[in-house]
Amino acid sequence: MPGPHNVNLVLGLVAIVAVASTVLSMLALGWVTRRGRGRGLPEYTPPVTIFKPLKGLDEELEVNLRSFFHLDYPVYQLLFGVADAGDPAIAVVQKLMGEHPDRDARLVVGAPAFGLNPKVENLASMDRFRKYDVILISDSNVRVRPSYLRETTKYLAEPGVGLVTNLFAGVGETHSGAIMENLQLNGFIAGGMALASVLRVTCVVGKSMLMPVKTLEAIGGFARVRNLLAEDQVIGVLVRKAGYSIRLSHHVIDNVNCRRGFNWFLNRHSRWYKIRRQMALYTFLSEPMANLATVGLVWAFSGDSGIAWGGLVGLVGMGMTRDALQTRWLSGRFPELRKLLFSPIKDVLLLPLWFDALVNSRVQWRGHRFHVGRLTRLRQARVPRDVRRRVRRVRKYRTQHGNPAAGNQAAKDTRKLRDLGSRLRFWFEDSRNPRYPKESS
Repeated sequence: MPGPHNVNLVLGLVAIVAVASTVLSMLALGWVTRRGRGRGLPEYTPPVTIFKPLKGLDEELEVNLRSFFHLDYPVYQLLFGVADAGDPAIAVVQKLMGEHPDRDARLVVGAPAFGLNPKVENLASMDRFRKYDVILISDSNVRVRPSYLRETTKYLAEPGVGLVTNLFAGVGETHSGAIMENLQLNGFIAGGMALASVLRVTCVVGKSMLMPVKTLEAIGGFARVRNLLAEDQVIGVLVRKAGYSIRLSHHVIDNVNCRRGFNWFLNRHSRWYKIRRQMALYTFLSEPMANLATVGLVWAFSGDSGIAWGGLVGLVGMGMTRDALQTRWLSGRFPELRKLLFSPIKDVLLLPLWFDALVNSRVQWRGHRFHVGRLTRLRQARVPRDVRRRVRRVRKYRTQHGNPAAGNQAAKDTRKLRDLGSRLRFWFEDSRNPRYPKESS
C-alpha cells in the first residue's frame, strides 16, 4: 500500500496540472479576446442567410430574436424554422416580423423526416428557402449586438478559412441551475474553447457557426450529420479534414440562461460529457485533473497534511477567481459573491456526471431518448412500453371494427411510431454506408 507521503505527492502533482491547465486556458482566453484583435482584417460583408432553428419558448426568446432584426449589416436574410405547427415560438416570430416589415425574414413551419437529429432536420427544412451563399447557424438562446455579423464575417476574408465560430458568455442567471451553468460556460468552457483555438484543435459550438455554402457542400451537407448528436463539432472536424481552417472570432455573444433549474444543469452537462467522450476521448479522460475543487477535496481528505488542506483552499479560490475574471472579460461584469459561491459546488457536482459518461451512453434530448455511439452517432432508444401497448390496442380495434382511428391518444401513438420508423430508416441507411470521419484528438 502506498504511504500517505506518496499519496500526497501524487495528488500534489495532479494539483499542479490543474493549476497549469487553468492558467494556460486563462491566458488563451485573454489572447483571443484581446482589445484590437480583428482590426487588421479587411471589411468583408457578403450577403448572409441566418438559420434560426426554434423549439418552444426559450428564456427571453423575443428579446433574443429581436437582436437579429437590428444587425448593422448591409444584406442578410433571416430564416426561422419550427417543426410543429402548434409551437408557441411561431407567435413570437410573427410578432417580430410584423414589427420589422423591411427585414427579409421568413418563417418555415414543418420539417419533413430527415434524420434522428431534430435540429439538423429543421436546418435542412429551412435550407430550401436560402437565398445567399454564406450561412450563419445560430441557436435561439443567444443574443447579439448590432456589430456581431460584421465583426464575424471579417474572418472569412482570410484565405482558406471555411468556418468561423464565436465565444459566448452566460448571462441573466437568477436560479441555481442557471448560475452554475453560466459560471461553467464563462469559466471552464470558454477557457477550453480559447485554448483549443490557440492550439489549432477543432472546437466548434453550434450557437454560432458561419460558413460558405460551398464548404458545407464539400463535407456532404446537412445529410452528413443528420444522425449525430454533436453535429456542430463533427462539422468542424469535417471542415478541417476537407482542407479548410477554422477561426474563433473575437466577438463574444450572449447565451441567455435565467431560470434554469438544478436538474436541467445536470442533464445538459451529462449530455456534453458524453459528447466529449465520443469526440475526444483522451481530453475527456484528463478532465477530472482540471476540476480544481474536486482535486482539492480529494487531496485534502487523503491525509492530515496541512499542505493538502492549504491546497484545497488555494484550488477552490483559484476556481472562483477564474470564473469571476473570465465572466468579467466576456460579459463586462463580475458575478455577485453569492453567485460565485456556486463555483466549487458545480465543480464537485460535475464529477459524478463524468463517471456516468464513462459507462453510460444514454441521453435525454429534446423529448427523445437516445444511445450515443462513436462520433455521437444517435440510435433511438426503445419505444416506451405504454406506447407499444396502446398501439396494439388500436390495431386490435381496427381489426374488429374497421374504425380508422380508435381514439385520439391511440392515433397519436400510431403517428409517433410511424415518425420513428421514418427516422430509423435514415439511421439504417447510414449504418450500411458509413461516411463519418475518423476520430480526431
